[in-house]
Amino acid sequence: MSEDAKGRFESTVATYEAARPPYGAAFFVEVARAIGLDGRQRLLDVGAGPGILAIGFAPWCRRVTGVDPKPAMIEAARAAAAHAGVALDLIEGRLEDLREAPGAFDVVTIGWAIHWLDPKPALETLDWIVAPGGKIVVCRASGVKDGRNPWLDAFAAVRRRFGGEHEPHDARAFLEGGRFRHREAITVETTSVVPVARFADRLLSFSTSSPARLSSRISEMRDVMGQAMAPFATNGLIDEIVAARADVFEG
Repeated sequence: MSEDAKGRFESTVATYEAARPPYGAAFFVEVARAIGLDGRQRLLDVGAGPGILAIGFAPWCRRVTGVDPKPAMIEAARAAAAHAGVALDLIEGRLEDLREAPGAFDVVTIGWAIHWLDPKPALETLDWIVAPGGKIVVCRASGVKDGRNPWLDAFAAVRRRFGGEHEPHDARAFLEGGRFRHREAITVETTSVVPVARFADRLLSFSTSSPARLSSRISEMRDVMGQAMAPFATNGLIDEIVAARADVFEG
């Protein structure tokens, strides 16, 4: 990750956890059951950010480690873990820099950070640190795009105006060439109620439209987003149907 991208991500800390689509408690329950977490496993969360995945899976693991190159994200994860009463080992750094023993982890989780990993060194590290038969679980949560979230096009138009979008990363393509093979995909849907103002915060949680990048245009973006989302709101609130997905790889 470039220093510019790292700086932009630092400025998203305040909005990342609260504004991104939530995974939901049922997602962690279902994935833990499906991959056989039973309290004996050691899990590594790559690009841990504010600790959403690490904290979510912690009740089913013996030990959870989060690694992230951004100091502010590590501090946010530490605070969130303390608030949740969860013990995490947190490391400031990159996946490729981990000095762990071979097969140190039974499970590795990766969220949106997969966009920023360099495939070759990342795969080499994963091959080294994941135990034989271990799993890599690539997770993401986003609003469903089948018409049940009628406001999505309006949100996307504002996002394009103020920062553009990343194409979703193909987890299978990313892991191609390593020893891990796709085993299954797990999807859990939840419904949440989102205040209109939270959608502007969501835009600020992306590196391409972070506070550091938008700077003097933040107020303008909030106005434009509010106008775009208002027709879909009832009493200032919008329903969002979120699909949380886990692609499970085993090797």
